Order: sequence, then C-alpha cells, then structure tokens
Amino acid sequence: MSECPIPCNLCGSSDVDVIGDRDRNGRPLRTTICRTCGLVWSNPRPSEEEVRRYYSSEYRLDYKGQSTPSLRHIARSGRGALNRYRALAPFLEPGDRILDAGAGGGEVVYVLRRLGFDASGLEPDQQYARHAREALDVPVVTGFVQDAAFSPGSFNVITMYHALEHVEDPNAILTRLRTWIAERGVLLIEVPNVEARCLSPGHRFHFAHFYNFSRATLEDLGRKAGFEPVRTVTSSDGGNLIAVFRAASGPQPWRADAANYVRTWNVVKRHTALSYYASASPYVGPFSRLRTYVADSRAARGCETPRQVLDRLITGRN
Repeated sequence: MSECPIPCNLCGSSDVDVIGDRDRNGRPLRTTICRTCGLVWSNPRPSEEEVRRYYSSEYRLDYKGQSTPSLRHIARSGRGALNRYRALAPFLEPGDRILDAGAGGGEVVYVLRRLGFDASGLEPDQQYARHAREALDVPVVTGFVQDAAFSPGSFNVITMYHALEHVEDPNAILTRLRTWIAERGVLLIEVPNVEARCLSPGHRFHFAHFYNFSRATLEDLGRKAGFEPVRTVTSSDGGNLIAVFRAASGPQPWRADAANYVRTWNVVKRHTALSYYASASPYVGPFSRLRTYVADSRAARGCETPRQVLDRLITGRN
C-alpha cells in the first residue's frame, strides 16, 4: 500500500496506488487512486491557506493569462453557456432560481437571466467576480461555496461547471449544495473525465485539479451527498462528464466497488503515447482548437463590450 496523507473522499479508505507522478507541465504531482472505490486525487496537496489564496487571486490569471476575460474568451464562454443551457433546458421551469457555483466571468448567469431565469453566481476569484458585476451587471457574489450562507431550499437548480475538481472536499461541497436546493431540484455538474483518451497521457493530471472523476465515482459522490443520478453523459470527444442529479430526501444507497478501481487503472495505464498517437485525437485536436478560435473571434468581431458579444450570441442561438 502506498503512503496516503489524505484518505479517500468517497469511501474513506487509505489503500491507494500511485497512478501519476507528474502534472501536465512535467512538474512533480503525486496522484493516487483508491483501490476500494476508484476515486483519483492529488495526494498530498497544498494547505487550505495556499488553496484559498490561489483561487481568490491567482488561478484565473494563471489559467487565462489575464485578470479579466478578453472579448474572445467571453465569446467562447458565451457559446459554452448556451450549450449548457441546452443541456439543462429539459429540467428547467420558467422563472427557476438558479445558482452557478464557480461562475467565472458570469457568462452563464448572464445568458440564463436573458432567457428569463432568476440566475445568480458565486465565484472565488475577486477580479472575475467583479468583472461579472461591473461588465455584465449580473449578481455574482465573491466567495467560496464553503463560506456562502444561502437559506435551505433557496434554488431550484444549481450548476457547477469545471469547479468540483478544484475543491478540497467534494463530499462536503456537494452536501452543502444539497441544503441549498429545493426538494426534487436539479444539480448539474460538468468535470473532466479521468478515463478520457482524447488527450496526451502526459496531460491527464493538472496541479489545480485536486480530484479526477470517472462516471462511477462522480455518481457515487452525488448519492452520498443526497442526490439521485438522473443522467450522465460524456462530451463528444470523451473529455468531460456532464451529470444531472435530482435532490433526494437524504443520502442514497451506494457501495464502494473495486471494479471501478480496476477499470480506471487500466484505462489510464493502457493509454500510452503510442496508443494516443495511433488514434485520431492528436491530429483532430489542433483543427478543432483552430475552429474554436475562429468561431470565438468571429463572434467577438465588431463588439466593444462583453454584453454586446453575449447579446449577439443569444440573439443568433437558433
């Protein structure tokens, strides 16, 4: 058994294997997988003080290269917001109260409000939250989920896009979100898929992603926190998981399954540089990124403000 400073957040086990020792930039990053349930996480990780400082003032700058989003990045986020609305639409009712936890620059909140929903956001990065309030005029509060104080049942829907992988205690975060959701309300989570084969093996683990989820471990974390999985799908390239949950009356039945460990371990270890470069992914990827860049640039062309970019996208969404 490998050393385990941080036990499994899902099942509590300390029986782990080391599944990675470098991050996507080649820096040391010890990543472990639970042999009991298959959850994958950075082990050890930075202190709580370091985590809070990083996500409140450094992460967006580190990730995007600037303290507030450019018009092109806003166009990309806006197109993503519309795609997320389409995925969420079957579960929405007119006037629903929606919280976007990890709201970034507020594009999802803006789009949903323009489409008639009572949407608001929560974002730890001070600059991005301020940008959402000032440039988009949307209600995005600066802060972390674990510090926010919403009344029980405040929201019909909570969304969390590419945020759960960044938190130190996913179980505690989901349990807290459950208290904010009305009975039979909806939680939508999107996270990277640890079993993805569309990226280079050396780019699977990121120092800012404390947890790495498979479909099984994501759904089990939801069950443990009091949600019923409704639908989980992968993105078209297999790189992301999109899971929809319903709020239940309490924790749902689940069991740690070592088969999840075996499957994830095999997927990760068998996804070699040889198998990757023998697939279409390394050749399709650059063209896909170029198309995205062109589409984002076109959407932002001629616009002077973030709201103009998003309004153009919303108007032309059909």
